Amino acid sequence: MNAQESQVAGEPLKKILGRVAGKLDKKFGLETTVELLYFFPRRYHELGELTSFPQLTLGEEQSVIAQIADSSRRRTRGGKWMLSLQLSDGENLMDAVFWAKSQHLITWMSSQMQVGQTKLFSGRPSLYRGRLQLSHPSYQEVSDENLDAASNQAAKVQAQRPEPIYPAKAGLPTWTTQKAIAVVLDQLKFRPLPDPLPEEIRKEQGLLEINAALEQIHRPQTRADYEAARSRFRYEEAFVLQAALAERRQELAADAPILKEVPGGFTERVASSLPFALTDFQQQALADIEERLQSPHPMNLLLQGDVGSGKTVVSLLAMLLAVDGGRQGIFMAPTEVLVHQHFSTLTSLLGEYAQPGGFTLRGTEGIPIYRLTSSMSTAEKRRTLDALKTGQPALIVGTHALLSERVMLTSPGVVVIDEQHKFGVRQRDRLRQGESGTPHLLVMTATPIPRSVAMTSFGDLDLLTLKGMPPGRAKVETFRVDTANRTWTARTWQRAAEEIVAGHRVFVVCPAINPGSQNEDGAGGEEGEDAAGSIANVSDTVSHLRSLPALKGIEIGVLHGQMSAEEKDRAMADFTSGKTPLLVATTVIEVGVDVPQATMMVILDADRFGLAQLHQLRGRIGRGKLGGVCLVWSGAQPDTLASNRLQAFTETTDGFRLAAVDLKLRESGNILGESQSGRASSLKILDLLADEAVISQARQDAKTLVTADPELKSHQILKEAIARRISEEEQEFLERG
Repeated sequence: MNAQESQVAGEPLKKILGRVAGKLDKKFGLETTVELLYFFPRRYHELGELTSFPQLTLGEEQSVIAQIADSSRRRTRGGKWMLSLQLSDGENLMDAVFWAKSQHLITWMSSQMQVGQTKLFSGRPSLYRGRLQLSHPSYQEVSDENLDAASNQAAKVQAQRPEPIYPAKAGLPTWTTQKAIAVVLDQLKFRPLPDPLPEEIRKEQGLLEINAALEQIHRPQTRADYEAARSRFRYEEAFVLQAALAERRQELAADAPILKEVPGGFTERVASSLPFALTDFQQQALADIEERLQSPHPMNLLLQGDVGSGKTVVSLLAMLLAVDGGRQGIFMAPTEVLVHQHFSTLTSLLGEYAQPGGFTLRGTEGIPIYRLTSSMSTAEKRRTLDALKTGQPALIVGTHALLSERVMLTSPGVVVIDEQHKFGVRQRDRLRQGESGTPHLLVMTATPIPRSVAMTSFGDLDLLTLKGMPPGRAKVETFRVDTANRTWTARTWQRAAEEIVAGHRVFVVCPAINPGSQNEDGAGGEEGEDAAGSIANVSDTVSHLRSLPALKGIEIGVLHGQMSAEEKDRAMADFTSGKTPLLVATTVIEVGVDVPQATMMVILDADRFGLAQLHQLRGRIGRGKLGGVCLVWSGAQPDTLASNRLQAFTETTDGFRLAAVDLKLRESGNILGESQSGRASSLKILDLLADEAVISQARQDAKTLVTADPELKSHQILKEAIARRISEEEQEFLERG
């Protein structure tokens, strides 16, 4: 490694900071000078500004700028001495308490913190007898407190400089981090960092050079200084990420089959025979897809549309273009229930042209359509595998079984993947390894994603949004039921019985299968287990509902992930036919299940689910011309994250609005990895909701640069920045998901 590369990677902090380096590593995982320089202030303190106490997070180490409003000393019953301060943010009060065995020490501390002074305190806020309190916080002078005594303009300017406030931890207050960063900043005067942003792009975007930006973000003279620096680093963060994604897009570049609509072909015939008219939005989406399929460059498209927007018929017509071109259309879904559902739906849409299992049922020319799941009969599996191996133009619907080494994909033209978040990048690439060129890829999701997130977490895909809904979709109303209100909970089951008497179907959704188990998807709930550790489960719920007089005589079915494929199919068939009009299920019904007679859903312990999951579940009702009602049961306390999430859910059925609310509530998360809680975000300064324009510009610039220099041979500093910034988890995601 040469000297410049060493400077890019950064020197070990322990070489220049001593014991403080150990604290920075232990508390924040900062090991090198570059990592410390990119540890940006959480906020800035400006003249006359105090920290708003209501914004503090209980139990989290934080730095607080407050004015001392009152002070008192006393001896405790245990014999210790206590100093009690009353702190003010201008509107609210908070206590700060200190203890010592020595009266002399408490007297000295009192002289250092007098009424009227403004101090910077660092500690962990807690509640004591209903009041906010800092227990034995560390403290430091605030540079602007003696501003009135400044006798000249230079002193006033010095006092008015913004004060950076860094994230704090016990034993590592903001001022310690600030001093450590100052030591490293001073070294840049002699050994400046090379800039990962190409000079031409930086100048075109009007951004600061890296060393100037680091100085201004850590030691700003004015607000304009740190705002300009933050703008530079927002763009840099987006650009480095987009360059990494652009590299992946470049790796996927290959020859794809050119697929055009054949006059009088199956695409045209099936489209004209559909029992409904395509919406304008569906026609626009198809026109976009058809244009992409006529290019030798592989289509890599993410088609997102809200629950029920009509993505399936769009994907069918895209796959038929492959069939007309002598290729195969492959459709992969995450569960066997969905495969059977989609197989049935696609067969129905094909109408008289469908040849299920490859059999010509009517003696006329048709479209072979096969399915492949692990639990199918050997004979049916063999027919599907033979069709795949020979490359027969056909439609194939399958689960992960399509990824098996036994499966030979010899002639895929269009690959459709339903619910991308259930699969990884490597898995979808496996479906594209045909012997006759790279097939076109259409990824679909009914979990709406804010455009800014899609440009990052799905950066190797183009984005197409299918707006609107097919005409005739019924309205679904959503209400929250407080589990403590016995009148409301009892009324829930009376309403369920009324729906069933009217010939409709009712879903009851539980987070878990058996008592004491976690959510079926493995999560323990976003708010954590309650004191008793109990969450609604299928087993207990079925027993309880069967004992209720309101549901007497009503057959109750069960559906969950531990059942065999045959049992799941039978449960869905019985529910659809009305044999068991009330179905108690887990999230196995979350995606794709289509029962037009389903008009009611009850989601128990709804706070155990995320907004996207709740929206998907609600999408299972009101799918016909009948209206629907969704009741979400929860005991979540007001003003908690869970309560706010459910409030948003009851206020709108617009999945795109919910996606934005969801991102705002849980923060950005690790958008390239699997940590989606929002508390371990790899994004330092970029706001996925607010900075969509920045992300879009960075994406465009990165695409242009990587197209011209696919291996970044002329941009080594950028290449090293990608390797350093994109964590191992994120690199793994880019490779396999």
